[in-house]
Amino acid sequence: MIQFLRFDKSKEFDVEYKILDTKEAVKFFLKSGLFFLLFIYSTLFLAVAIPFVKTPCLYIYFIGGIATIFYFIRILNYIIKYIKYKGGHIRLNNSFIEVKSTDKTIKIPADEVTYLELNVLGNLLIRDKYTITSFPRMLLKNEERNLIPGFFQDMSPKRTLTFKKIWEFVDAIVVALVLAVHIIQYIVQAYNIPSGSMKETLQEGDHLFVEKITYGPIIPKMMGMDKPIHLKFLSIRDIKRGDIIIFTPPVEKDKDKDYIKRCIALPGDEFHIKDDTVYINGIKQEESYTLDKPTNYFHCEPNQFTNIEGIVPPGKVVVLGDNRTDSSDGRCFGYLDISAIKGKAFILYWNSNMLTNFKFNRFGLIR
Repeated sequence: MIQFLRFDKSKEFDVEYKILDTKEAVKFFLKSGLFFLLFIYSTLFLAVAIPFVKTPCLYIYFIGGIATIFYFIRILNYIIKYIKYKGGHIRLNNSFIEVKSTDKTIKIPADEVTYLELNVLGNLLIRDKYTITSFPRMLLKNEERNLIPGFFQDMSPKRTLTFKKIWEFVDAIVVALVLAVHIIQYIVQAYNIPSGSMKETLQEGDHLFVEKITYGPIIPKMMGMDKPIHLKFLSIRDIKRGDIIIFTPPVEKDKDKDYIKRCIALPGDEFHIKDDTVYINGIKQEESYTLDKPTNYFHCEPNQFTNIEGIVPPGKVVVLGDNRTDSSDGRCFGYLDISAIKGKAFILYWNSNMLTNFKFNRFGLIR
């Protein structure tokens, strides 16, 4: 934040602050480097994981890139200034300002100081009639650097207060956005059901939470990555038959959409549809959730690319909608890659029709 200061003749002070020693400087630069990496990661993550916009989002790349470059410049400034001022100090007196670097000491009388400036690079600029002396305020101990403005008079307190409020607001929004997107990506996400492919288990207009802990979090495909990374070692369990899952469909025109279906067959299972019924490993399945609707291929005839009859390959599952006569599912697009699964349907928490009909028996866990 930029702030302009001048000597306040009514104040008497005489303090000296030393540049961070080697141990403190190492901690400072490690922390700065960590924040720099966080800038880069947050930019790459938000650009591909932020909901409700087309990803990757070029605006986030641009804004995050500008912020990252600026922070990198600040770190370079810290390094250069530390080399120049290592072992130095700044002495503030109501009569003068003394700045000591590694090779010289500059003493500026208060009467010759035009004004002081705290700039965006974290430096204290001391401007006199002919020269500008720069001191790395950020390389002081945290409590000491924050005391410096208090020894002087703010030339524009209203502007400083406005800048401070804007910065605090933007900082809070950015932190909240990053945390929210991480929660959505790795823990829980809200969805609504736009179609009737899962009737009667789920109906049009249903709003539900999908949890992403059971199968383990998935790091989205960010710049420089070949594909998303499934952190399976953090999962609670593998996918089971009967799980209702959210996934990215293997349908090119719907790559930006999410489908919700029920897992019917797992890798290694022998899957068949005959006599309008599902058979797993030769056993006829009792599927009460279909409400006795026939399971067949009438609306999507399988071909060599979508045929799901037989042994389910490794890393694949078969998914079908509960509304078997009106569902675009594995019968139409073939096997589903397990890596495309985003989460497991968890809780149904809202449907406006329930409110108008005063029927709330469907709220709760989804099975």
